[in-house]
Amino acid sequence: MWYYVNGAFVSKDEAKLSVQDLGLIRGYGVFDFLRTYGGRPFHIKEHLQRLKFSAGHIGLVLPNSLEEIATIVDTLLKKNQPSDAAIKIIATGGISPDQFSFDQKPSLIVSVYPLTPLHESYYTRGINVVTTSLSRSFPMSKTTQYAPAIVAMQQGRRQNAQEAIYINAKQELLEATTSNFFAFKNGTLYTCASEEVLVGITSEVVLQLAEEHFPIKKQPVSVADLSLLEEAFITASNKEILPVTAINGNPIGKGVIGDKTRLLQKLFQDYIRQSHWPDLKIPRYQ
Repeated sequence: MWYYVNGAFVSKDEAKLSVQDLGLIRGYGVFDFLRTYGGRPFHIKEHLQRLKFSAGHIGLVLPNSLEEIATIVDTLLKKNQPSDAAIKIIATGGISPDQFSFDQKPSLIVSVYPLTPLHESYYTRGINVVTTSLSRSFPMSKTTQYAPAIVAMQQGRRQNAQEAIYINAKQELLEATTSNFFAFKNGTLYTCASEEVLVGITSEVVLQLAEEHFPIKKQPVSVADLSLLEEAFITASNKEILPVTAINGNPIGKGVIGDKTRLLQKLFQDYIRQSHWPDLKIPRYQ
């Protein structure tokens, strides 16, 4: 398995960062994650635009151009040749002379490795999620600061949950720890699209597919409305469209995967088989 670390393609044993790297000692960094379909990186242009936005949002300048990073990804795909690949691109503040400031070149790490599919039962029976009052820092950006997500998931697993959803002070459901959250209420598809959440690439595809079939409101649902939800699901690169059939142990709708969710799953599968994926032109990342 080959990796890219700061200008060189290296083996696993050679893939190393300094103990003075700000990504390690302060959690100062950003990343993006995507996957391939048939060997093609899914909407890599949009993922790289989001990476650049995330970096700029926290004052980090990427050490390579987006075109150069795309070439690095392509090279690793050829070197590693996984059938279905997961791609992770990480940029950190690099080596810090005082463990806080940065005046040297940022670090860039790119990994391409076999994608591990989720359990099939998740897609046939749905998953249980929990809510958490923990919150992400810089929620518009995909930073490497995942302590709240890890803690929330530890708590969730004790309740037999496969995901956790952040709620804000208004008791609104924002997003999951590694996913965007969607729900149907009165036939309308709801999802939060405010500055309190990360705009997902998969979620943008889903919104475009859904707009021809359902009314859409880009606003969060409240905890008080959970009993009114008819269907729910989460989206992410490694999850696609994953049905949610219970929140905090309480069933959503009839507690089974709904017809609207199944339709969107079919539309998404048809979409990924297309020979060409049109640019999404996500306003936040333009």
